[in-house]
This record gives sequence, C-alpha cells and structure tokens, in this order.
Amino acid sequence: MHRGTQVITRADDCGSNHSANLGILRALEGGVLRNVSVMATCLAVQEAAGMFAEREDICFGLHFVLNAEWDQVKWGPVADPATVPSLIGADGFFRQHPREFMEHPPQLAEVMLELEAQFNRLTELGFRISYVDTHMMSDWVIPGLEDELRAWCNARGLVYWGDYLFPDLTLGDGDNSGDLVAEHIEQMEAFDPGFYLLVTHPAVDSEEMRALGNAFESGLQIADNREQDSLFWANPRLADEYKRVGVQPIRYDEAGRLSRR
Repeated sequence: MHRGTQVITRADDCGSNHSANLGILRALEGGVLRNVSVMATCLAVQEAAGMFAEREDICFGLHFVLNAEWDQVKWGPVADPATVPSLIGADGFFRQHPREFMEHPPQLAEVMLELEAQFNRLTELGFRISYVDTHMMSDWVIPGLEDELRAWCNARGLVYWGDYLFPDLTLGDGDNSGDLVAEHIEQMEAFDPGFYLLVTHPAVDSEEMRALGNAFESGLQIADNREQDSLFWANPRLADEYKRVGVQPIRYDEAGRLSRR
C-alpha cells in the first residue's frame, strides 16, 4: 500500500444496549476509531449520551433506524406511533427486515417525520450530529429515500453517508481465532491507495448481547463477533500499524475535504 490512504473508521449501534455502549467505550481507547453512529430508538441511548456526548474526539452520526432485526429484542419509532403508522407492524414495533417494505411500503412523509424525531432526540441529549447513515440500509430499499436524505442533510450542513460510499473493508471472515489486526493490515497493504470505509459493531460479550439473534445469526455469534470488534479497535497495535503502512483514520466531517484534494 502507498501512503495517503484514508479510512472512515466507524462503530454502529451506540445506544442499542448497555453492552454496546461498553464495547464502544473500550474500542475508543485504541485511538483509531473516529466515528460513532447512535441509535435514538433504544433505551440505552440516554446512557450513551452520558458516556460519550461531550467527547470532541468523536464524530457522531444519527444511525437512522426503521427496522428492528432481532427476534426477541424490539424497538419502535421515536415519533408518536399514531403519526407514522406505515412504519410499524401490528405489534407496534418496527418491521424486522427492510425487505418487508416491499409488501408494506412506508409513506415517505412518515419516514422523514421519524427522521426528524430521531435527530431531535439525539441533539436534545447533547450529541453533536455530523452525519446520517442508515440501520440495515433502508435507503437502498425505500424508493426516493436516498434523495430525501441527501436533501435533508444538505439543508442542515450534515454529511449523508451515501455520498461517501468508499469501498467497504471487512474485518475477519466470521472466524475470530486469528489475529484480526494482522489480517486487516494485510488486507490494506494489498489494496490501492484511496478512500475506504470500515464499519463495525463493537460490544462486550454478555447475556444481554446473547439475548439478540434471528434466523441468520445466533445470539452467541453476535456476542462473540461484536466482542472481537471491540477488542480489534482497542488493540494498541492497530494505531502503530496504521502509522507504519501510512493509513489515516478519518471522520465523516473530514471526508469531503480530503476526498476533493
């Protein structure tokens, strides 16, 4: 790899539960994680605000939520459910997967009302939101949502993540028995210089995390994978290796300026 490569380093699902908050707190100790995406819809978001909101070393994003993917753990809208009926199922929660929007198309006006409500909750809790990304990439499924999000972000001086869809990096292959830092650096060294995106879901392994799960991933797998994400970022070798190979971790609020050089 040639020097001059930038990577948007991102942790998702902050505020989703206590274990995610703890995992992200640990991940930040490594000094490489720059962006944290926050879920406004979950009970642990207030705890997350107390832990992170005043930190200026983090670029915070609204992790815009329209789905609740787990079988047993659910969440619903921040807006009054009566004002966003097309976004929720009969149980009063968000639908489990974006593919359900094909059978139950949401009203775009209600989507944007919920976006505003989630943004307002985070700002009221003290988060300085700089970008918006989407949980389970609902903007790729709901017709017109990408354009609406882009316009909404532009009007508020925020970054819409879809404008910086740099090639995705992967962390491991589901087998956490190896050295994730060494594997990641080997991957980076094989790539051409440029801009990249690495999205992870740090958490600590706990009964709370093991209570998650669905038909695609068991709670045990989720807890283990997210524990490894947290340990990866916290590993002090990662910062040293980034310096050695000339990789710069960047924030979303730096991406536009850097990508136009």
